[in-house]
Amino acid sequence: MANFLKPLFIFCLASALTLKAQVDKSQYQFNVDNFPEVYGGKVELKRFLHDHLVYPPEDFKNKKEGTVQLYFVVTKEGKTINVSVVKSLTPAADKEAMRLLKLLDWIPSNKEGMPVSVNYNLEVTFSTSKYKKQVKERGFDTPLYVDVPTDSSTNIYETAEHSPIFNNGDKTFPEFIYSNLEYPDVATRQNIEGKVLLTFVVEPDGMVSNIKVLNGGLSGGCSNEAIRVIGLTKWTPAIRDGKYVRYRMSYTVVFSLKNSFKDNSNGSQRSWGQ
Repeated sequence: MANFLKPLFIFCLASALTLKAQVDKSQYQFNVDNFPEVYGGKVELKRFLHDHLVYPPEDFKNKKEGTVQLYFVVTKEGKTINVSVVKSLTPAADKEAMRLLKLLDWIPSNKEGMPVSVNYNLEVTFSTSKYKKQVKERGFDTPLYVDVPTDSSTNIYETAEHSPIFNNGDKTFPEFIYSNLEYPDVATRQNIEGKVLLTFVVEPDGMVSNIKVLNGGLSGGCSNEAIRVIGLTKWTPAIRDGKYVRYRMSYTVVFSLKNSFKDNSNGSQRSWGQ
């Protein structure tokens, strides 16, 4: 494997953001076996940014567009530290880019089977035209839940006075999951069945983040499909100590060929946003 990859990946998003991550050769410390990525990969990162970006109102009004480039370390624990802005757009846009980065957990790099810390860059591009489409698709611009304060920390809780409530007037959470789940064509043809155990975070904006597969998952596209459907859900966020907080939840998606799922007879599994 080459010592350096440049660029690692470039995303051209259909939402408000374009991301570009790359290795800084002057600071790069390890010839690693893999580079960091968020849980769920590029598709989940795209969904996260689509759902959680809040364009600074004054920047949007004044059509301030461009990129914010962040430089940081992804630790061996999958956290980001030492975040700095190496290319600024506006103070408000810089702050929003940093806020989003702090919400993400990462799958760290490995060197000879051991997790290691590496330097990494992320470039976030703000576009007013794409943001208008994004807002329409997700259903909100400014935060929905403002009746009580929002916890300003990035702490994730597993207990609270009020747990998250699934927001769907027609279906329960399990009903929503299985009415939207599409059995992957590959899994159907190979008779793949089983369970995908996931955890995810309900953010104070009511959308989810950091969807992780805990039990190794299932092949044939089942794990990716479970992540996709969890990412469609919307919630009333948890309240702890009088504030809206980040809250970790878990759910097991069962793939059984005996159950009925959404028709996927054309054999093409949908990616997020399609």
